[in-house]
Amino acid sequence: MIDDKEFLAFINDKTLDGSLEENLSRIIDEELEKSEEEMDTELIEYCLDKLNELEVTTHDTEEKKGNGDSNDKRVKIKIKKIIAIAAIIAVFLVGTLSASALVFEVNLFDGIVELYNDYIRINFDKTDDNSESYELIDTELAKELAKNGFDEILLPEALFNGEYAITSVEYERVEFISSTNIQIKFKDKPVSIYISKYDMEEIVPDVEFLNVTSEIEKIEIDNITVFCFMQNKEASINYRDGLSLYTIQIPLELNDAVEFAKTIK
Repeated sequence: MIDDKEFLAFINDKTLDGSLEENLSRIIDEELEKSEEEMDTELIEYCLDKLNELEVTTHDTEEKKGNGDSNDKRVKIKIKKIIAIAAIIAVFLVGTLSASALVFEVNLFDGIVELYNDYIRINFDKTDDNSESYELIDTELAKELAKNGFDEILLPEALFNGEYAITSVEYERVEFISSTNIQIKFKDKPVSIYISKYDMEEIVPDVEFLNVTSEIEKIEIDNITVFCFMQNKEASINYRDGLSLYTIQIPLELNDAVEFAKTIK
């Protein structure tokens, strides 16, 4: 995380005009317009922290003055924070992968998937997939997740049919977003499961995936659309259920990963 001295040097280099709040908001907007590879998430987090401090100070001052306009200002700052935090999480998902250039033909699935030279973007914000049932809530993993707010879980049944062991489960809560990073040993294969759960529809993001080395397979499972593809030697399985986004990374060939994904329920 950058410190105040580094930020002041950054401000001086950019020679920004305006109030501190305006400058912080402008910096966040500029960073959000960049690609995930170029976005400076540490700078965004610093600006969010400072905006939060200003929000508290302004609220206390305006409350003493009886100025009703402070509510609108806090709402605007809150929305900016939500958008920025969603972008940071999207970058985190991409950051677990490395980039390589590959050009191949792919069905763009009605604009939900966008293809670029070295990555794809899945526009989960343009979908409204929502499962009607959850059949694996009695599993050890589902019970663990339910204790931490992930009570409706949609995972491949095949994961629980073989020998598996939960290696670790980490949770994180930032404003309006809960996430979990699950590490599993499945038939001696390391499996990573990332789930991000958003508090509102408006902040469900699109997500970019780098180093895609195969065609993209699309699977329809009841009301859920699942996208499978290879990233080097690992398969990536991705889908949305309501306000939750799932990414499963497993060392399988694409055909095997597709069959694995078909058991999602």
